[in-house]
Amino acid sequence: MHLTVYTDYTLRVMMYLALKYPDGGVATIDEIAGAYGISRNHLTKIIHELSRAGFIETTRGRAGGASLRRAPEQISVGEIVRVAEKDFSVVRCHDMTVAHDCAIYPACNLRRRLYRAVDAFLHELDTMTLREAIAAPTVAVTVLGIAQRRELVSDAVSVSRPRGGTNRRAGARQ
Repeated sequence: MHLTVYTDYTLRVMMYLALKYPDGGVATIDEIAGAYGISRNHLTKIIHELSRAGFIETTRGRAGGASLRRAPEQISVGEIVRVAEKDFSVVRCHDMTVAHDCAIYPACNLRRRLYRAVDAFLHELDTMTLREAIAAPTVAVTVLGIAQRRELVSDAVSVSRPRGGTNRRAGARQ
């Protein structure tokens, strides 16, 4: 079984959002593209499809981005792969939309076994949650630069926050 690059990128996006989930974090396409070195155009398509499938919600605007709709513990890797992967045909005879040019097709049992193999593959992915797909969250957060981004955001918020509500100096007369 071979997964497409599109599915690989889709899993990466979901893992990135899972790492941001504990803080209710929103991630932008530019942020994810920068972390993984993936084309913005690819990510736009992936984000759109994940939103349509109900995995994520997106918000437009300055504070916008994408975030998970469900906890990472409630999303299986199998669910994600089924949405991203368009064709699970292992051999040509799996695809019922094409004419079968195999002379042994009517007498072949191999395709049934291959169907079962694909089912077993997907079943195995169904047993793993998105949270479990990230072996070392603290390492992943560091490698992807999520920790630094959190610090930058919290520093920016503390710098722009007004202090005390007035501009008077302590002890100054009115």
